[in-house]
Amino acid sequence: MLNRAIQEFRRGLMKRRGILVLVWAIILGVNTWTENLGDLLRLQSIGFKWNSSPDFLSFFYFEDISRIHSHFIIVKIGHFIGFAIFDLLIFNWTRNHKWSLVLSISFAVLTEILQLFFGRDGRLYDVIIDSLGVLTVYSILKYTRIVDHLN
Repeated sequence: MLNRAIQEFRRGLMKRRGILVLVWAIILGVNTWTENLGDLLRLQSIGFKWNSSPDFLSFFYFEDISRIHSHFIIVKIGHFIGFAIFDLLIFNWTRNHKWSLVLSISFAVLTEILQLFFGRDGRLYDVIIDSLGVLTVYSILKYTRIVDHLN
């Protein structure tokens, strides 16, 4: 009887952790796919515009890295922290950091590529910044040996 109650509790906990991952993925998606980031930051206005023929080569542009907008540093810190939190939530849900690394970095690539379709600037350097946030979480967990105790 107690064993069954513990299993039910664990299933419920896993479900809640999965919901947290989904909610955070939606938050990241809205922030990366909304038509105008400035309107989102200043006016809390969300809008989407579909571009069926994006310039895929622009994904590899690096020369505009600091000229995109006036909130450049804040946005890049947001990328780093947003994906660090995403990775931490996935790790907390799966208890497997290899999977959390794969899922987090894959989602970073997906969000940047999809930005090209939403009239935004999807860039490889943003994937790198997102991935650095993910790898920082991994390093902290590995260094503190939290990963070793949970796997």
